[in-house]
Amino acid sequence: MSDSLETFIYPEGRVIIEQGEPAMEAFLIEDGKVKVTIEKDGKTIELAELGEDQIFGETALFKGSDYGATVTALEETTVVKITPDILDIKIRLCDPMVRALIRMMMERQRRSNDELADYRTQD
Repeated sequence: MSDSLETFIYPEGRVIIEQGEPAMEAFLIEDGKVKVTIEKDGKTIELAELGEDQIFGETALFKGSDYGATVTALEETTVVKITPDILDIKIRLCDPMVRALIRMMMERQRRSNDELADYRTQD
């Protein structure tokens, strides 16, 4: 990783990002595992478990908003913080087609998460 990227270690059970907080950065998991959950209609819904080389909080980098989910370390987890500025530099270096593809995929993921949450709360 680049020297400009910050690394953080979170102990098991520690909340790394919380649903509804201002979304300021994403995180790349270098080591460990996390659980992604959302609160909807008074229920906690688990969306995913993520591990090494996976990213969470990524929608914050494309759209100024709040985090749409809570992410909690399932074990000691080392992450690298990805700020919008760092991502912007990397995206600007990409081919325009790759930039468009990245943005399209992010929007589809956001919609899929919303649809999954709606489906799981229809009990």
